[in-house]
Amino acid sequence: MTISQLLGNVEAVFRQLIGILFVVATVVFIWGVIQYVIAGGDEDKLSNAKNVIVWGLIGLFVMMTMWSIVTAVKALFFT
Repeated sequence: MTISQLLGNVEAVFRQLIGILFVVATVVFIWGVIQYVIAGGDEDKLSNAKNVIVWGLIGLFVMMTMWSIVTAVKALFFT
């Protein structure tokens, strides 16, 4: 197995993992928005919903950053 093949396999795994985690982060964000909408003015529920929304956004940001890094490494080594 050459280094090029190894990097290709690693990229394939990262691509699938990032895709799955991107979906999970999106679901977490949407769940936070739903909790916020149905909180009914309860401060504890609103606070919890805001935390879920923030963590969902952080997850989305991390996934976009990872996707950019994988794309940059692919461009660096495969072009």
